[in-house]
Amino acid sequence: MKLDNKEKLIWEVSTQTQLPPVPDKDAVWDRLVQEMKIDQNNFGITKKESSWKLWPNMGNKINIAIAYGLIFALLSPLAYNFFFTKKILTGNAQNETILLSDGTKIILNSKSKIIYGRNYNIDNRSIKLTGEAYFEVEKNDLPFTIETTYGVISVLGTSFNVRSREDGFEVGVNDGRIKLSNESYSIHLSKGQFIEVESSFEEKDIVDISIKEYPDWINQKFYCNETRLDELCSEIERTFDIQIKFLDQNLKNLTITGIIEASDLNDVLYTVSLLTKHKFKLEDDICTIL
Repeated sequence: MKLDNKEKLIWEVSTQTQLPPVPDKDAVWDRLVQEMKIDQNNFGITKKESSWKLWPNMGNKINIAIAYGLIFALLSPLAYNFFFTKKILTGNAQNETILLSDGTKIILNSKSKIIYGRNYNIDNRSIKLTGEAYFEVEKNDLPFTIETTYGVISVLGTSFNVRSREDGFEVGVNDGRIKLSNESYSIHLSKGQFIEVESSFEEKDIVDISIKEYPDWINQKFYCNETRLDELCSEIERTFDIQIKFLDQNLKNLTITGIIEASDLNDVLYTVSLLTKHKFKLEDDICTIL
């Protein structure tokens, strides 16, 4: 593609320009919206001094180059994610409650993430989930959708839990009805129904929720039903921000059944010790199962 003289000048100046550090994104966006309202004649087109100056002490040619650069940047996927999406993350031992603009409540479990657009509740109610979260979805004409690596969940208004981690996928409905679909299959879950799979799901995977206080993590409990010890320990690590080591690697394959109160780390470890008949040693944030 051939460039005319003006485009060549813009290209040359832009390659030589040292930009200052990136300012606060909200401030930049507000300023950009304001500046876009300025009459085009003030954008270096007439002989008058341009009133659009993004940074002081720069000539009109540099301002034009920077403006072109901002336009190209805003059109890139990275810039879109930066300016037009919101991301909320939690670390180990951290839960967060989010109230969305439509009244929907999300309780984000530890080591989890949600992403949604800043146009949420305007033309869509879509979010992306990695990890685990409990949803109380406010009724609305716009469908509420959750995108996970295992499939998409669609509802209008209901309460349910979603767990989408590397080791598996879980959905349980406390109230209402949801639709769960992927590229090849679609199922419906109603109040009191539950699925837990390692990858894909089918109608035969639907079972009844077997515990009264579901989901367990909301109620500070660990519910185990022939649960492998290493799986339980992964949840303990996320919940209490500790690291668990096994003196004997074969212990990982032990299974546990029962409900463990999860409000206090020492109580959890003591219960695990009783159920597995193995002692533990806790030093700082490292627990070793002996």
